[in-house]
Amino acid sequence: MRRLIVVFTFIFLSVCAWAQYAGTGTVKRVGSHIEMDGERLSPEAQTALLADIGGQDCNPVWDKARKGRGAGIGLVIGGGVAVLGGSAAMLVGVSASLIGAAVGGAVGSIGGQESAQNGAEEGAKAGKPLTTAGLVTTGLGIVATGVGIPFLVKNCKKLNGIVNAYNEGRQPSAQLDFGPTGNGIGLALRF
Repeated sequence: MRRLIVVFTFIFLSVCAWAQYAGTGTVKRVGSHIEMDGERLSPEAQTALLADIGGQDCNPVWDKARKGRGAGIGLVIGGGVAVLGGSAAMLVGVSASLIGAAVGGAVGSIGGQESAQNGAEEGAKAGKPLTTAGLVTTGLGIVATGVGIPFLVKNCKKLNGIVNAYNEGRQPSAQLDFGPTGNGIGLALRF
């Protein structure tokens, strides 16, 4: 029974000590900036932090990924705006064609059946250029969004990888395992 109490006391103290260590010096990415313990680093401090992560200077990779992330955001936003604008243009073009056909038919009916048909056909052509422009704009927007999303995800993964590499390099090298030992089953604390 005493051994069990000693083991649980040891586990409790180890977990408490580990928890106190875990929060200090950890960094996280917020956008394309780094925060350490909840406070945003200055550009100089961020450059110094990125200068030696695992023996490598990560500043060039960080800058490239930051620019790629910005380009991805621009493509996604631009593509979304183009899709919305193109859809609105198509809606206006189709509406103009329908209204043009109705007005052309009504005005043409004064001159008879054939004149009404010609007026409706000419009125229907009124919205065709706007509908075509809307289709092209929507297509370009979909392509821009389709290119921007993978670009954004890829570069965010690079930024997160750099931050994770820094945090993993600062983790203590202790490990608590439960399993078979030389004397049976037990706990093993490895440093």
